[in-house]
Amino acid sequence: MKSTYNKAARAIALTAAMSFSFSCKEEFLKPDPLSFYEPTNTFTTKAGLQAAITANIRNMRYIWYGEASPLLTENLFSDVAVEGTTDKSGPAQDINQLVTPTSDNNNDNTNKISWFWYEGYKGIKYANSIISNIDRVEGLDAKVRNQMLGAAYFQRAFRYYFMVFQFGDIPFLTKEVNTPKFNYKSTKRSVIIAKMISDLEFAVQNVPAAVDYGDVNKAACQHLLVKFYLAAGNFDKAIEVANAVITGSGYSLMQSNFGTFVNPAPAVHPITRNVIWDLHRPQNKSIPANKETIFNAISREDFINSRLDLATMRAATPFLSGTSNQLVNTPTGRSGMSYSYTATNGKIDLRKTYGRGIGRSRPTWYATNGVWDDPNDLRHSSANGNWVRMEDLVYNNPSLQTANDTWYGKPLVKFSPTTGKPLVNDTIRCWFDWPHYKLFIESPRAETVDNYSGGAADWYIYRLAETYLLRAEANFWKGNLAAAADDVNAVRRRAGCTRLYTAATINAGAIMDERARELTFEELRHVELSRVSYIFALTRKTDEFGKSYTEQGLPQSSYWYERVMKYNNFYNKGVKTTYGATFTISPYHLFWPVPQKDIDANRLAVINQNFGYTGYAKNVVPNQTLEEALENENN
Repeated sequence: MKSTYNKAARAIALTAAMSFSFSCKEEFLKPDPLSFYEPTNTFTTKAGLQAAITANIRNMRYIWYGEASPLLTENLFSDVAVEGTTDKSGPAQDINQLVTPTSDNNNDNTNKISWFWYEGYKGIKYANSIISNIDRVEGLDAKVRNQMLGAAYFQRAFRYYFMVFQFGDIPFLTKEVNTPKFNYKSTKRSVIIAKMISDLEFAVQNVPAAVDYGDVNKAACQHLLVKFYLAAGNFDKAIEVANAVITGSGYSLMQSNFGTFVNPAPAVHPITRNVIWDLHRPQNKSIPANKETIFNAISREDFINSRLDLATMRAATPFLSGTSNQLVNTPTGRSGMSYSYTATNGKIDLRKTYGRGIGRSRPTWYATNGVWDDPNDLRHSSANGNWVRMEDLVYNNPSLQTANDTWYGKPLVKFSPTTGKPLVNDTIRCWFDWPHYKLFIESPRAETVDNYSGGAADWYIYRLAETYLLRAEANFWKGNLAAAADDVNAVRRRAGCTRLYTAATINAGAIMDERARELTFEELRHVELSRVSYIFALTRKTDEFGKSYTEQGLPQSSYWYERVMKYNNFYNKGVKTTYGATFTISPYHLFWPVPQKDIDANRLAVINQNFGYTGYAKNVVPNQTLEEALENENN
């Protein structure tokens, strides 16, 4: 199905990526005059088109990579996590107060809402430049032309997919922008969804199945098309395309151990080999033996000029070596944890084993405990090493040895065994469990920089387990409940679960629960909940909470908000941090604020603001049809 990521593709990626460098602060409306964007310089050759496509693929990676990766913002607007850096002023904890159209929504210390807006439109812009100029390339074979056009369609649809469920009705751009334009209007998202379906249907017919890892392939186009079919309420088509991927394309769920076995710290945290652990080893994600891989982001240690670090071991593991309010103390009142020492002379190095965490992405009780409904689930098993509970760690501060404190090397305890009082003041940032099998990424360069964050590695964007869960959704919406349960159970059986769903117990909540278990740190959680909220409004079905919704009323009442309020124990209880911030969120945060500066710059027409934010009262009726949207774009 796939070949290795070859040297030629790597060279193109590096060259093109350097040309595609950009600033996040640039307004999306501003025409891009950079030399790479000039058609006469880039889009007159096949190599130039391929370089542009490859660079656009490369830039997709930024969603998942980095200490403040945009993925974390997606999680904090959901049921699975909150912003855990309790010692900073202005992180997105009190969302009611801190998230506005004029707030700094593209900052590592707050949130990356506007990153999705700006980078989304940049990706769309780059795809449109390919789409608009592909027929200018002389002598381009028709088959190659259609393959490249299909890949560009996928890139554009990938961005529109997350943007319409983050921002709702948005400006719709379908072609290259050559001159300044200040009269954009928002377009109804159903119009955008319908056009993306048409584009992806073309892509499925023309993009090849066998490509280098990291390049757009047919199954990736099919997978994204299934999501759009679901969003459009075309459940029969969603099932048909999902069937083609699941049963007719050579893909299969990995059921047994495969690839390279890694047991990185057997003395501190031994791993009993299992398929879940193997499935998520970076060494095994992009190899022919892995039949589950559909589409991966590529980042390798030996790609020196283009690698990105995932930083999962820093952003999503507890802050174990803090000061003041952020200490993990022993029952004897001493600081119990340290990152500063290597595992020599009897010292226990938790840093290399688990990462130098800062607790940026703080999981909810639902994510660490509530959603796990089967004691046999390999994904939640500390016995085999896949999951880490705080009690699995031991006190390792060398000062305990110096003081002859007998707690050195013993398991952590949260409450004093004598007084019953908590030994950790900041449990938000410093005390929570995590999925080691997902987050552990070797950091070879950390040996010299003393910072085990999680290094460069390939990451799943789409894999077959999600295709099963998407088909389960389509079957659920159609009322094929037994078939929906079968698809969810296929994923659960692979994880070792014995508690399975039936037609009587399956519902949307069960499917979203399984997504939370299986796709943590892969899916854009808020986007997927927003998409399901939209489908509930389209179908007028009643959810597991006994509620139904309307499309117009989603900013006031949605499936997304019901789940957040039920399962996010920070927002639903108004939890305060040790520094006084209160966790808040409101129904209208289903949609994010459009950056005010882009609304202001669009001086000849109106880009709509979302309900709940300043400027909403100035909204106008968005483009209602594709014809209206294209006419607006052409004027």
